[in-house]
Amino acid sequence: MWPDIQLPSGIEETTPDVAIRSEFDDGSVLTRPRYSRMRRTWSLTWANLIGADYRTLRTFYEVQKGGSLSFTWNNPLENQNFIVRFNGNLTAKYTDSDCWNITLKIEEV
Repeated sequence: MWPDIQLPSGIEETTPDVAIRSEFDDGSVLTRPRYSRMRRTWSLTWANLIGADYRTLRTFYEVQKGGSLSFTWNNPLENQNFIVRFNGNLTAKYTDSDCWNITLKIEEV
């Protein structure tokens, strides 16, 4: 379960186009879905996340072994739970007074 920390200051959601397209000489196009499911991804950012919350998030990332394990995340924009995993690095930049700018990505399992 996602840790109880400050909500992200930015959430960017990507819904993939799963279509396979075949173009023909006459200009027509045939399409079909590559997959039966469209898995969304989210890029989460925090501006000036307090140090205690950063350390909680970093520990959670390490316990999940990066993207190895799945967990439940509640999307605060939709108030809906998703089963997700990390996708890529947790990037943190120290700003000032024990605050951090954080970026990370998660993907639907």
